[in-house]
Amino acid sequence: MPTREVMNTLIGIVSYNHRRFLAQCLESVSASNKHNSLRVVLVDNCSSDGSAGFVRDQYPWVEVVERERSYSFAANNNIAFARHASEYFLMLNPDTVLGEGAVDTLVKFMEDHPRCGACGPRLVFPNGSLQHSCRRFPTVWSTLLRRSPIRLLLPGDRRGGRHLMVSVSHDHEMQVDWMLGACILVRRGAIEGTKLLDEGFPLYCEDIDLCLRLKKRGWTIYYVPNATVVHHHLAKSDSRLFCRESLLHAKSMLHFLRKHYGIRHAGDDLSPGISVSHT
Repeated sequence: MPTREVMNTLIGIVSYNHRRFLAQCLESVSASNKHNSLRVVLVDNCSSDGSAGFVRDQYPWVEVVERERSYSFAANNNIAFARHASEYFLMLNPDTVLGEGAVDTLVKFMEDHPRCGACGPRLVFPNGSLQHSCRRFPTVWSTLLRRSPIRLLLPGDRRGGRHLMVSVSHDHEMQVDWMLGACILVRRGAIEGTKLLDEGFPLYCEDIDLCLRLKKRGWTIYYVPNATVVHHHLAKSDSRLFCRESLLHAKSMLHFLRKHYGIRHAGDDLSPGISVSHT
């Protein structure tokens, strides 16, 4: 049950055998926040690498929730979301390192933009190169280009350039369709009900669904490049065409298309047509 004390920001981290990343991630939290009251909840999804004990021993200020059996990414984030009341909830991957002031920057942006339902930072790879974390909503065609054998026939820049907004400048704040869920700050007041994510997604696409639900209810989604976060981005579903992760991604995408557009539209361009604009 959530506590009665309302804090400014609650950070939820779902970990499965991510011990090698957790020290950097958790140590970066303090440097990313100076002006907001926050709490960190780590949900350990049956790790076998000692992650839960490591965090309890080394980071006693982190609340650890150990799952007795494996649950989906969505279900585990919902557990973190429900632990404590807060104005904002930061969904954060364990393979991230928050830049100095990143949390402060995102929270300040939300406070300055009261109709913003969620915002995300500039994500970069460990070598400092840009990671395309703000994206357009998927269409049937963009899904086929990125997630089917068709992609083997096309050069990399034609597989999803429009979807990934490759040609758009990432140096400015802008309203976007959705942000990668590796690091996304959500306004709790914009969420309908008690759960953050739809647990019908086995893995992947939860962030797309979250942002589209917010959009449908009149909230905006923003990319905020003044906040920077390093993301290792394991991207298992991108590395191989046929693997367990690719199958789960396909199942999640099918759930997304059925949920928001209906099976009768399966042959249409399914983009909701929400445009990208600079502030």
